[in-house]
Amino acid sequence: MDERLCKTLQPILELELSRGNTIESIDAPAGTRCPFAINLKKRINHEAVKNLSLANTVEKWENKDQHYPVQSGYGCNKYKHLIAGPL
Repeated sequence: MDERLCKTLQPILELELSRGNTIESIDAPAGTRCPFAINLKKRINHEAVKNLSLANTVEKWENKDQHYPVQSGYGCNKYKHLIAGPL
C-alpha cells in the first residue's frame, strides 16, 4: 500500500492489491495537473469498484489516445491523484 495516495482512492488500491494486482509504477508528479499516480500491472476490476463506497470526488476515466498509455482508472477531483491500469 502506498500512503501517499489520497485517502479517497485508497479503497480502490486496497481492493486491487487484495485481488492480486500489483503496482507497476508510481509517478510523482504525473504531469502538470496530477501530483501523484499509481499504475497497476493488470486491469482494474471496475465491476468490483462499483461496490465500494467512494467519495463523490472520485470519477472513472479512460484514455485511448495512443500518444499516452492506454489505460482506464479513477481520479480524485479534490486531490488530483490517479490510479490506473491497462485498458
